[in-house]
Amino acid sequence: MMMEQVLEKKLNVTRQLEKETSQVVTLKDILSRSGQVATNVSGILDSFEHRLARLETTILPLYQQTGNLQRRQRNTEKTLQELDYVISFYNVAGQVEGTVRERPSSVGVPQYLEAMNRLAEACRYFEQNNPQSVEIENVTTLFEAGTDALSKEFRDELKKYQKPVPPVVTLELLDEEELSEDTISGVELVPPGVREDLRAIATWLDKHSNTDRLTVYAKLRSNALSQSLQALRDHQRASSMERGGTPGSLNSPGPIRARVGKIDTTPKSRTQKISNRANRMLHEAIKGQLRSRRQGSPGHTSYPLHGTLTPPHATTPGAAGEDCLEDSDVEIYLNQVTALHRLAFAELLLAQQLVPADRVTRTFELILRDPMDQLVAEGESLAGQARRSVGRGDHQAVLSVLAMLRHVTSMQPEYDRLLTNCQTSIRSKFAAIISMLQETCVRALEGFVESVKSDGERALPKDGTVHEVTSNALIFTEQLLEYALTLSPMLQRDQSLSAALANLPRGLDQNLLAKALLGAYIKRVLVNLGLALVSRSESYSDTTLRSIFRLNNYHYILKTLQNSELLNLVALVEPQCDKMYNDQIMEQKKLYSQSWSKVLHYLNHEDVPISVIQAGKLRDKDRQLIKDKFSGFNKEMEEMCRVQRSYSIPDRELCVSLKRDNMEYILPKYQVFYDKYVNVAFTKNTEKYVKYSPADVSTMIDKFFDVAA
Repeated sequence: MMMEQVLEKKLNVTRQLEKETSQVVTLKDILSRSGQVATNVSGILDSFEHRLARLETTILPLYQQTGNLQRRQRNTEKTLQELDYVISFYNVAGQVEGTVRERPSSVGVPQYLEAMNRLAEACRYFEQNNPQSVEIENVTTLFEAGTDALSKEFRDELKKYQKPVPPVVTLELLDEEELSEDTISGVELVPPGVREDLRAIATWLDKHSNTDRLTVYAKLRSNALSQSLQALRDHQRASSMERGGTPGSLNSPGPIRARVGKIDTTPKSRTQKISNRANRMLHEAIKGQLRSRRQGSPGHTSYPLHGTLTPPHATTPGAAGEDCLEDSDVEIYLNQVTALHRLAFAELLLAQQLVPADRVTRTFELILRDPMDQLVAEGESLAGQARRSVGRGDHQAVLSVLAMLRHVTSMQPEYDRLLTNCQTSIRSKFAAIISMLQETCVRALEGFVESVKSDGERALPKDGTVHEVTSNALIFTEQLLEYALTLSPMLQRDQSLSAALANLPRGLDQNLLAKALLGAYIKRVLVNLGLALVSRSESYSDTTLRSIFRLNNYHYILKTLQNSELLNLVALVEPQCDKMYNDQIMEQKKLYSQSWSKVLHYLNHEDVPISVIQAGKLRDKDRQLIKDKFSGFNKEMEEMCRVQRSYSIPDRELCVSLKRDNMEYILPKYQVFYDKYVNVAFTKNTEKYVKYSPADVSTMIDKFFDVAA
């Protein structure tokens, strides 16, 4: 068994050996054939290499010759192109002359500018490469002619549309609460089709011409802007004349602008709306002046005062009419301030469309320079008129300046946004208006305080009524109430006024701070007014009339303060203000009551004993004493009635209360005196001595302070 396995295994090994031997023989045969193939391929490659070497030797000179020929061809073509380019400069004058000699608008601005660009390129070529060429003169001459034609076209097109904006359009802009490109779109300064041509011409001239044509543009548009403002000014004056009445009179009906020319085609309701809006600023600014003209105590329709109240803007004898600050002029100026901003914004939008971007700001500055100077000059003129009016004693004129200042101040943020990129010299012009108006107001306010002192030297009223100075001072200060915020920056400059606010809490809001400052100023006016009244009233030889005068004025001041917001403002810096005036009023009443001393002398002194009267044993001395008492009382009472009927107490409430005080003071005493002696037989002619019963005395007292009684 083992043997068979060994033999079988040996047989398998022999078979495997034979198989592998056969494979080795086959492999050797393959290797032999592969070597033969490699030898053949190597021979072929060697042969190919020799052939390529021979080909290179044959082709390389031909390749080099071909390359040289190609370079020569390119050089020739480039030379021909340069020759054509140069020749074109010599021909350009003849080719574009027909176009350049025409008006740009007749051939089309784009085509004309294309021709001018060719001439500009030719000029540069000859200047750089052949400045001695004869052709340069032809090209330069034609180029200058074309430049002049473009300049003329630019100028003529601008002049064609250099028309003032109709006042009705400007008034519509004033009616707009918010300004934007959409609201300005209705102001067509230059038609859209013309704008593109003008922009192209302006850009070309700015690049190729030594003359600054944008200055021409700025000058023309500046003139157009000034004309628009003048048209609005003329329209307002014409409307004022059409309304009738005296321009600037606050007693005339509210201004209603009439439309003239093409404005008449505007629907009536729309016209009325625009007119009312255009005038609203002034009427809001100076509202209350009609009310301030009243002659009377607060709360009463009639309050006779001493002298004639100086009306706002009244011309004193000898004063030139042109020195009066008319309300119509103020109204025009308020609208001019707003109109300039609106129209300037329209000019800025137009400049952004017509002027190269890097020149817009400078051009806009040139456009605004003259109109802004005119606005400053008009403001200075009105402020000067106000100063002259104040110098003549018409302090009401400062209210118009305050109206101007309030409006200009409200417009300052809008002007700041409009002039953001402009030079300081332009931006400072508007600030100069505010500064100038503020300075005018400061001087006027200081002058008013001084006038209160000096005006106290005016003639005193013979009847002891309220002095003109008192009424004017209270009217003026009451009118300042609505300008508290406007006055605040000016009043803050006065250190004494600011110091008066030391007791107020810190961190006050602007409104309360402004009221407190105005309250401090009003307190200063009242203090000086009080000193002037006391000082001047010393001129009264009649001490009773002196008391009546002071009583009238103190009462008028207190009532005016109480019936307006004045007391609230003054109370911020002087909490006891009303108490102080009440104390002064009571003091003057006490002093006035001393006027009864002569009457009381006959009622109180050297009385006849009651026992003598009851016994009916009057001596001649007693009878004479009673006669003297009645005679003296009658005489003094009649004299007092005569004198005090000439006194004036214009306030009905004060008048009634003072009569009541008199009756309560004297009638009980006289009643006792009368009852004591009326039935005593001290004379046979009783009617001669017992002339007045207590009821008669009451009637006499009731006739006090009434000259017509």
